[in-house]
Amino acid sequence: MVLQGGCLCGAVRYRLRHPRAAYWCHCTICRRASGSAALPWVTVAREDFEVVQGVMATYASSPGVSRGFCGTCGSPILFDMAREDAVDVTLGTLDDPDQLTPTHHIWTSTALAMADGLGPGLPRHAAEAE
Repeated sequence: MVLQGGCLCGAVRYRLRHPRAAYWCHCTICRRASGSAALPWVTVAREDFEVVQGVMATYASSPGVSRGFCGTCGSPILFDMAREDAVDVTLGTLDDPDQLTPTHHIWTSTALAMADGLGPGLPRHAAEAE
């Protein structure tokens, strides 16, 4: 399986092959980096991720960890822990994120209550609420 994706403004485009597990991360750092209650990721072998257009900016978010993002629009794209043979890619930046379904949650010890079921019972609107 080969998937493609990119940032909001289109300056950075990437391709990944052979996706491994997809999951939701609830850690404080992912929440702050994304501005979201939780962040879905997909793991791929380091050699199976390739930037095909543009250059990602990086930020060392903790020792041995860098996060890749678009330096123009700020879209978070990559989590890279140097000691690992794999990287994690933000699921929402894929051209077709519905091709992968997260199978588990991590760092639930720091999960926000609002992330539990992403608001079950709340009204659902197909577009902006009126």
